[in-house]
Amino acid sequence: MPALPLRRVTARPSHRFYCLAPSQAASDVKVGFIGLGVMGLPMAANLGKTFKHMVVWNRTDKSDVLQKALAETDASFTSVSEPADVVRQCDIVFSMLSTPEAVRSVFHEGSGSALNGVTDGKSIVDCSTLRIEDMEYTAAKVQEKGGRFLEAPVSGSKGPAEQGSLIFLCAGEKALYDHPVAQEALDLMGKRSFFLGDVGNGTKMKLVVNQLMGAMLAAFGESIVLSEALDLSVDDLLEIISLGAMSAPMFALKGPKMKHGVKGYDTNFPLEHAQKDIRFAQMLGDEKGVNMGVSSAANGKSAISQSAWQQHGSLQQF
Repeated sequence: MPALPLRRVTARPSHRFYCLAPSQAASDVKVGFIGLGVMGLPMAANLGKTFKHMVVWNRTDKSDVLQKALAETDASFTSVSEPADVVRQCDIVFSMLSTPEAVRSVFHEGSGSALNGVTDGKSIVDCSTLRIEDMEYTAAKVQEKGGRFLEAPVSGSKGPAEQGSLIFLCAGEKALYDHPVAQEALDLMGKRSFFLGDVGNGTKMKLVVNQLMGAMLAAFGESIVLSEALDLSVDDLLEIISLGAMSAPMFALKGPKMKHGVKGYDTNFPLEHAQKDIRFAQMLGDEKGVNMGVSSAANGKSAISQSAWQQHGSLQQF
């Protein structure tokens, strides 16, 4: 898909009216969530621990699943038919969408797009992993309409999303990041948040982190396959790795599951999305003249794996 055109806008004066008042309590705030997929649904469920009413939108109806996830809280929610309605009815809206194409469709296309709900003071927090130009474009469009924008891609997959232990890599409007309501929301969904400056920096950091993850898992997978080919115990390999300098939480989590193959676990992070992130990181490396040979090899392996698993009708995991 061609890159979204980028328009830079001048920030509005800091005295403009905000829907989120400086002293507004979380219990009085209407929170929206757009995108209730593998990540978005548990993130929204964690928001329900404090925010008592949410407005949500998803391409397919997830009402029953979200209701079950909120069963142990006092929260209620309204499911609406268009993304614009989420923004219109809420003070602050979080989104978690999978690709630039999805963001274009949901935020920028049609009368029901999220952008058409933005008015002066609305706050948008986009947790998607996209390209820098995608984040900058959405931020500019939100600000043109008087809204505030924070990019907040996350480090972590389905498990941390369920546990409320994601790491948020934020950039954009510092006043929105610092607002008590935004901080409360980030604390409910994550264990730590970082403010990294201008819009785009959160995406840069996320892509750097995810290309490292891809390279690590590609090499780790090769080690498991090689140990099996040499008639060595994979359990012994995993324990030896865990006792040395190479020990990593990701290896401890993924290793026992990886040795059982595709049938060993449910989807935490679809391979197509992991490959997307590695590919975007490679694009940044090429732009800056950085040799990305290791990431390139990992990307090639993920493409081959994705093709093979799709041919067998299985949902790939990473």
